[in-house]
Amino acid sequence: MHVRRYGRLAVLVWLASLGWLVSVGYAETVYVQAKSAQLRSGKTSLSPVVATVQFREALEKLRQEDDWYQVRTTAGVTGWIFANKTSPSRPSGGDGTLAKLGQSMRQGEATPVTASTGARGLDKVSDEYARRAGIPQRYRAAVDRMTAYTLSDREVEAFLQEGRLGEYAR
Repeated sequence: MHVRRYGRLAVLVWLASLGWLVSVGYAETVYVQAKSAQLRSGKTSLSPVVATVQFREALEKLRQEDDWYQVRTTAGVTGWIFANKTSPSRPSGGDGTLAKLGQSMRQGEATPVTASTGARGLDKVSDEYARRAGIPQRYRAAVDRMTAYTLSDREVEAFLQEGRLGEYAR
């Protein structure tokens, strides 16, 4: 009787261990697609910051609740990150600040060239198209002026907070 009981217990322990090993082996990796992002102790923008992660940094996704992922860094820090700050694939490694910002603002991936095109105004192909389509020079110049604006990280963060956008939405 005891042998049978311990045999069942051993099988249950073995199955639980196997389930744990499989879950560890299939942990999903996500990558930071924002220039930097904050890991928080809870699923709200008001929760204390436990760490700051950088563009292209790999994170182990532990679970998802609504628009928040609980993740673990390679250093072992666990926290919550707003899902929109991550990507399932490693973002392209553009070295320009504008390219990184452009990549973080897009839902999909952007190449560094695509994301930084705005820094130079219309590229040659777009400018040629605008000429052929009859778009007046004053409109093309307006686009160039708009794309020349720069915003600091603090200004973007303040805008998101004030507008209750992204991770600051309620």
